[in-house]
Amino acid sequence: MLQVERADRRGAWRVRFVVERMSRWAWRSAWALAAACVLGALAQLLPLWRSFDTVALRQDRAAAGDSPGARLDAALLANLDHLRYARVFDHVFARGARAVRLAQPFWLDRCEVRQGDFYKFANWRPFHADAPIAAPTQPPAWRHYSSNQGHAISGRLDAPASGVTWFDAYAYCRAAGGRLPTPAEWLAAATGAGHRLYPWGDTFDARPWPHLDPLLNAARPCGRTPSTDTPRGIADMGQNVAEWAADGAGAPAVMGGNAYNTPPALHSIAILHRRAPRDFRSSYVGFRCAYDRPPARTPWRTETKAIVVPAGEYAVGVPHDARLPGLLAHLPPQRFDLIRRMFQKAASAKQLHLTRREITRREYAAFLRDPFVAAGFHADENQPRRHRHRPADWRRQMRQPDLPVVNVDWWSAYAFASWAGGRLPTADEWASAASGHGQRLYPWGDDFAAASPVTGERALGGPQTASAASGDITPEGLLAMGGNVSEWTRSVSAASGGYAVVVKGGNYLLPGAQTARMDYSNHVSPHHRSRTLGFRVAFDRSRGR
Repeated sequence: MLQVERADRRGAWRVRFVVERMSRWAWRSAWALAAACVLGALAQLLPLWRSFDTVALRQDRAAAGDSPGARLDAALLANLDHLRYARVFDHVFARGARAVRLAQPFWLDRCEVRQGDFYKFANWRPFHADAPIAAPTQPPAWRHYSSNQGHAISGRLDAPASGVTWFDAYAYCRAAGGRLPTPAEWLAAATGAGHRLYPWGDTFDARPWPHLDPLLNAARPCGRTPSTDTPRGIADMGQNVAEWAADGAGAPAVMGGNAYNTPPALHSIAILHRRAPRDFRSSYVGFRCAYDRPPARTPWRTETKAIVVPAGEYAVGVPHDARLPGLLAHLPPQRFDLIRRMFQKAASAKQLHLTRREITRREYAAFLRDPFVAAGFHADENQPRRHRHRPADWRRQMRQPDLPVVNVDWWSAYAFASWAGGRLPTADEWASAASGHGQRLYPWGDDFAAASPVTGERALGGPQTASAASGDITPEGLLAMGGNVSEWTRSVSAASGGYAVVVKGGNYLLPGAQTARMDYSNHVSPHHRSRTLGFRVAFDRSRGR
């Protein structure tokens, strides 16, 4: 009995030993399986992070700070509030960059024509009525005079002639043996070959405006402020009075700054000129004459001092690298705050990366498979309870997995961006990326017809695979920012009277000429889902290939 009892105990011990070993193996296997699940979930994320195709957008413009375009941008930005209501320069901004080739030198009066000299001409003219000096468009029986004859500055004979029309200035210069300068010639003399911002240089000089009364500033004798002469010695091109000019077709233009229009730091910028009718008179508009050869003494015995402007090529329009003028020419004043924010942030912003295309359905499918997403690890804290990231038409969407994902609300776009290690771009960042920091109106340039984005004009009925073939590509390489699907941002707006999120970009249903512009935006509820609405992701550091 004792032997049997001992044998039973040895058997029980062996059974317990086997059970304990099997239990330890099971626990180890369970832990290994759990770890494998975790690693498997992470393995789903990491390859996707690394496979995002992104475009780096460096927003630091410091390197261009000393270029003609950057200087013009800075001067315009400083006066943006004034430009909201003073739209007289839009035709200059819209014309953009241009150059003129002067085949021959010409001479330009050093000083604006003086009041006393114009009075001599006005008295000379009735005795020489047959002299062929009148403009072809001058009305019959026209009388040349200055409206300042009864004015407070009429006795200042050394002051610039003013209160004269374009017809008067045209006739004076013809009688003096010259002509009115063309706008291009005037600009060549004012900006020089180096494209100066002001006639005297690139820094504003306030000394030509010493008086509170603008009439006194308009009546200062020539050359009272030598620091504002051009490098060749032409005086007062940015102050005293603005000046008549005429192009080859005889169309008038008013060039240069004057004592009346404020702020002078804006109006004295050399390239900014205005349009006016030929019979316009002002106490702040005068003229100077141009000559094809050194001038002789006038018939009324005035000695003329003129400065030669050499032949050559001159940049007389908006500098090629200026970004702000093209936007100002096309955007309504209510969008100027966007321009201000964009340009003020550009100098200090870090490098930003945006996904080259809108997020695709294939990429979104990996997001939906992640168990951490289902557990709410990447949700915004205000995301509604029982929210579902899966679009209602998901099965249909996955028949074309490389198209942009649509029918996702803001909560899902936010969660995807967080899951991917990035974030949604702000509306300003999106607009800055689309416009090259304000360099162009559309992602590809300033002409909508230069591309064929996937917008309502093409009537394609749905989003397409983003491709450079449509022309909807920025010079930096971002695709489909003008069309295809509109895109969520992280910017909040109260424009609709409640809590709304800003949506940027056009889509395949909307007219692209309006919605593909960098300044277009819509405002919708974060719960909104649409078959025309997707998103792309921003990274504050590179996650590209």
